[in-house]
Amino acid sequence: MRAQKWPIIAGSILLAFLPALAQDDGGYEIAPLNDHLYKLSIDGGGYTVKVLASVGDDGLLLVESGQGESAEKLKAALQTLTEAAPRIIINSHEHIEHIGGNAAFGDDPIVIGHARLLTGLRSGGHLFDEFPKATLPDVTFTDSMSIHFNGEEIKLIAFPGGHSDNDIIVWFTGSKIVCVGAISNGRHFPSVDGYSGDVLQYAPVAKAVIDILPEDVTIMPGHGEEGTMAEFRAFHDMLVKTTATVKAGLDDGKDLEALKAVDVLKDWTSFEGSYVDRNGWLEYLVTGLRPAPAKKTVFEPMYYAWKDGGAEAAVTLYHDLKKTKADEYGFTEFELLAIAYKLYRRSLMPDAVIFFELCTQEFPKGTYTGHCYDYMGRAHEALGRKEQALKAYKACLEVMPDRAHAAERVDALSKE
Repeated sequence: MRAQKWPIIAGSILLAFLPALAQDDGGYEIAPLNDHLYKLSIDGGGYTVKVLASVGDDGLLLVESGQGESAEKLKAALQTLTEAAPRIIINSHEHIEHIGGNAAFGDDPIVIGHARLLTGLRSGGHLFDEFPKATLPDVTFTDSMSIHFNGEEIKLIAFPGGHSDNDIIVWFTGSKIVCVGAISNGRHFPSVDGYSGDVLQYAPVAKAVIDILPEDVTIMPGHGEEGTMAEFRAFHDMLVKTTATVKAGLDDGKDLEALKAVDVLKDWTSFEGSYVDRNGWLEYLVTGLRPAPAKKTVFEPMYYAWKDGGAEAAVTLYHDLKKTKADEYGFTEFELLAIAYKLYRRSLMPDAVIFFELCTQEFPKGTYTGHCYDYMGRAHEALGRKEQALKAYKACLEVMPDRAHAAERVDALSKE
């Protein structure tokens, strides 16, 4: 059972977690990198999601498979490059915008990833995803391995511990292109998995990657812009200096709010992006440098309660754990949102509504309250419950007045 190391940071994780309904209607854009490598990019809802395709005599190999909701668009884009189905899919780590499309290609592709990728997708919050076998890696490793495909050696090397505990890089040695997943976020602040990552290990991991790569490679992050080794070193330099700056402020007696008040990271505003702004990165660093005692998450006990007795049984267990084991488990808003949204994505709307309601009841003024009400409204609408949907959307607007989707639905439902 995974322990939660520190609170999830709201803005960046939410972008990674709720992408599906924020996408535009466009498909994947295709950019040739050389005679056999292609970058396929799509808007994931405020940030770019990338897939790299190797096309040649040996067939089709993918690095990442994008979001499940975009899988058909990915297939359509790939059909313009080759009629072949993927033989191999390599996943850089466990997050849904990297592995979400695996299952769309069926059981035939060989899926490769870190050994802890398999463990992670079968535990914690991912239990509620109930990923099919086709999503899970068939081949795993803990150190490194090589694949010879389409005329070049592709080196897969594990660098876990920073962004997540299952990060790898995928190095196309002949093409001089390195897919680094989330070990670098280009010229932007990165995010850190709150359950398996460690913000304090981000800089050492990035430095370890830099130390093995030649100067003439192109760095391809999963979300940020491609860059040079010089830009990767600048990213690492930012990690080192911002960590030192925040540590000095904490050692001087300042807390998070005091550090925000003096805008302690103002010298690194150029690294801001839609994914993480400087205050979001500051929160990562503060919680990493001054961590709360680790506690178990409620994901696993609630999952098994849900499987055995349904959503109401899981809610009852949640309240029981709060009364009897508050010193053992953490009870965060994000965990309830995660459960609700995973069920929502799987179209299990009645259960999703119950968990969205639990989240708003437990955290009526939380970071995610407005999002819960919005998606609660969507779930009610899917169930044909117009009055409940209207009530949920109105509740959303009370805490998020600028939530465009909720405002549109209130207007539409009020006229029906």
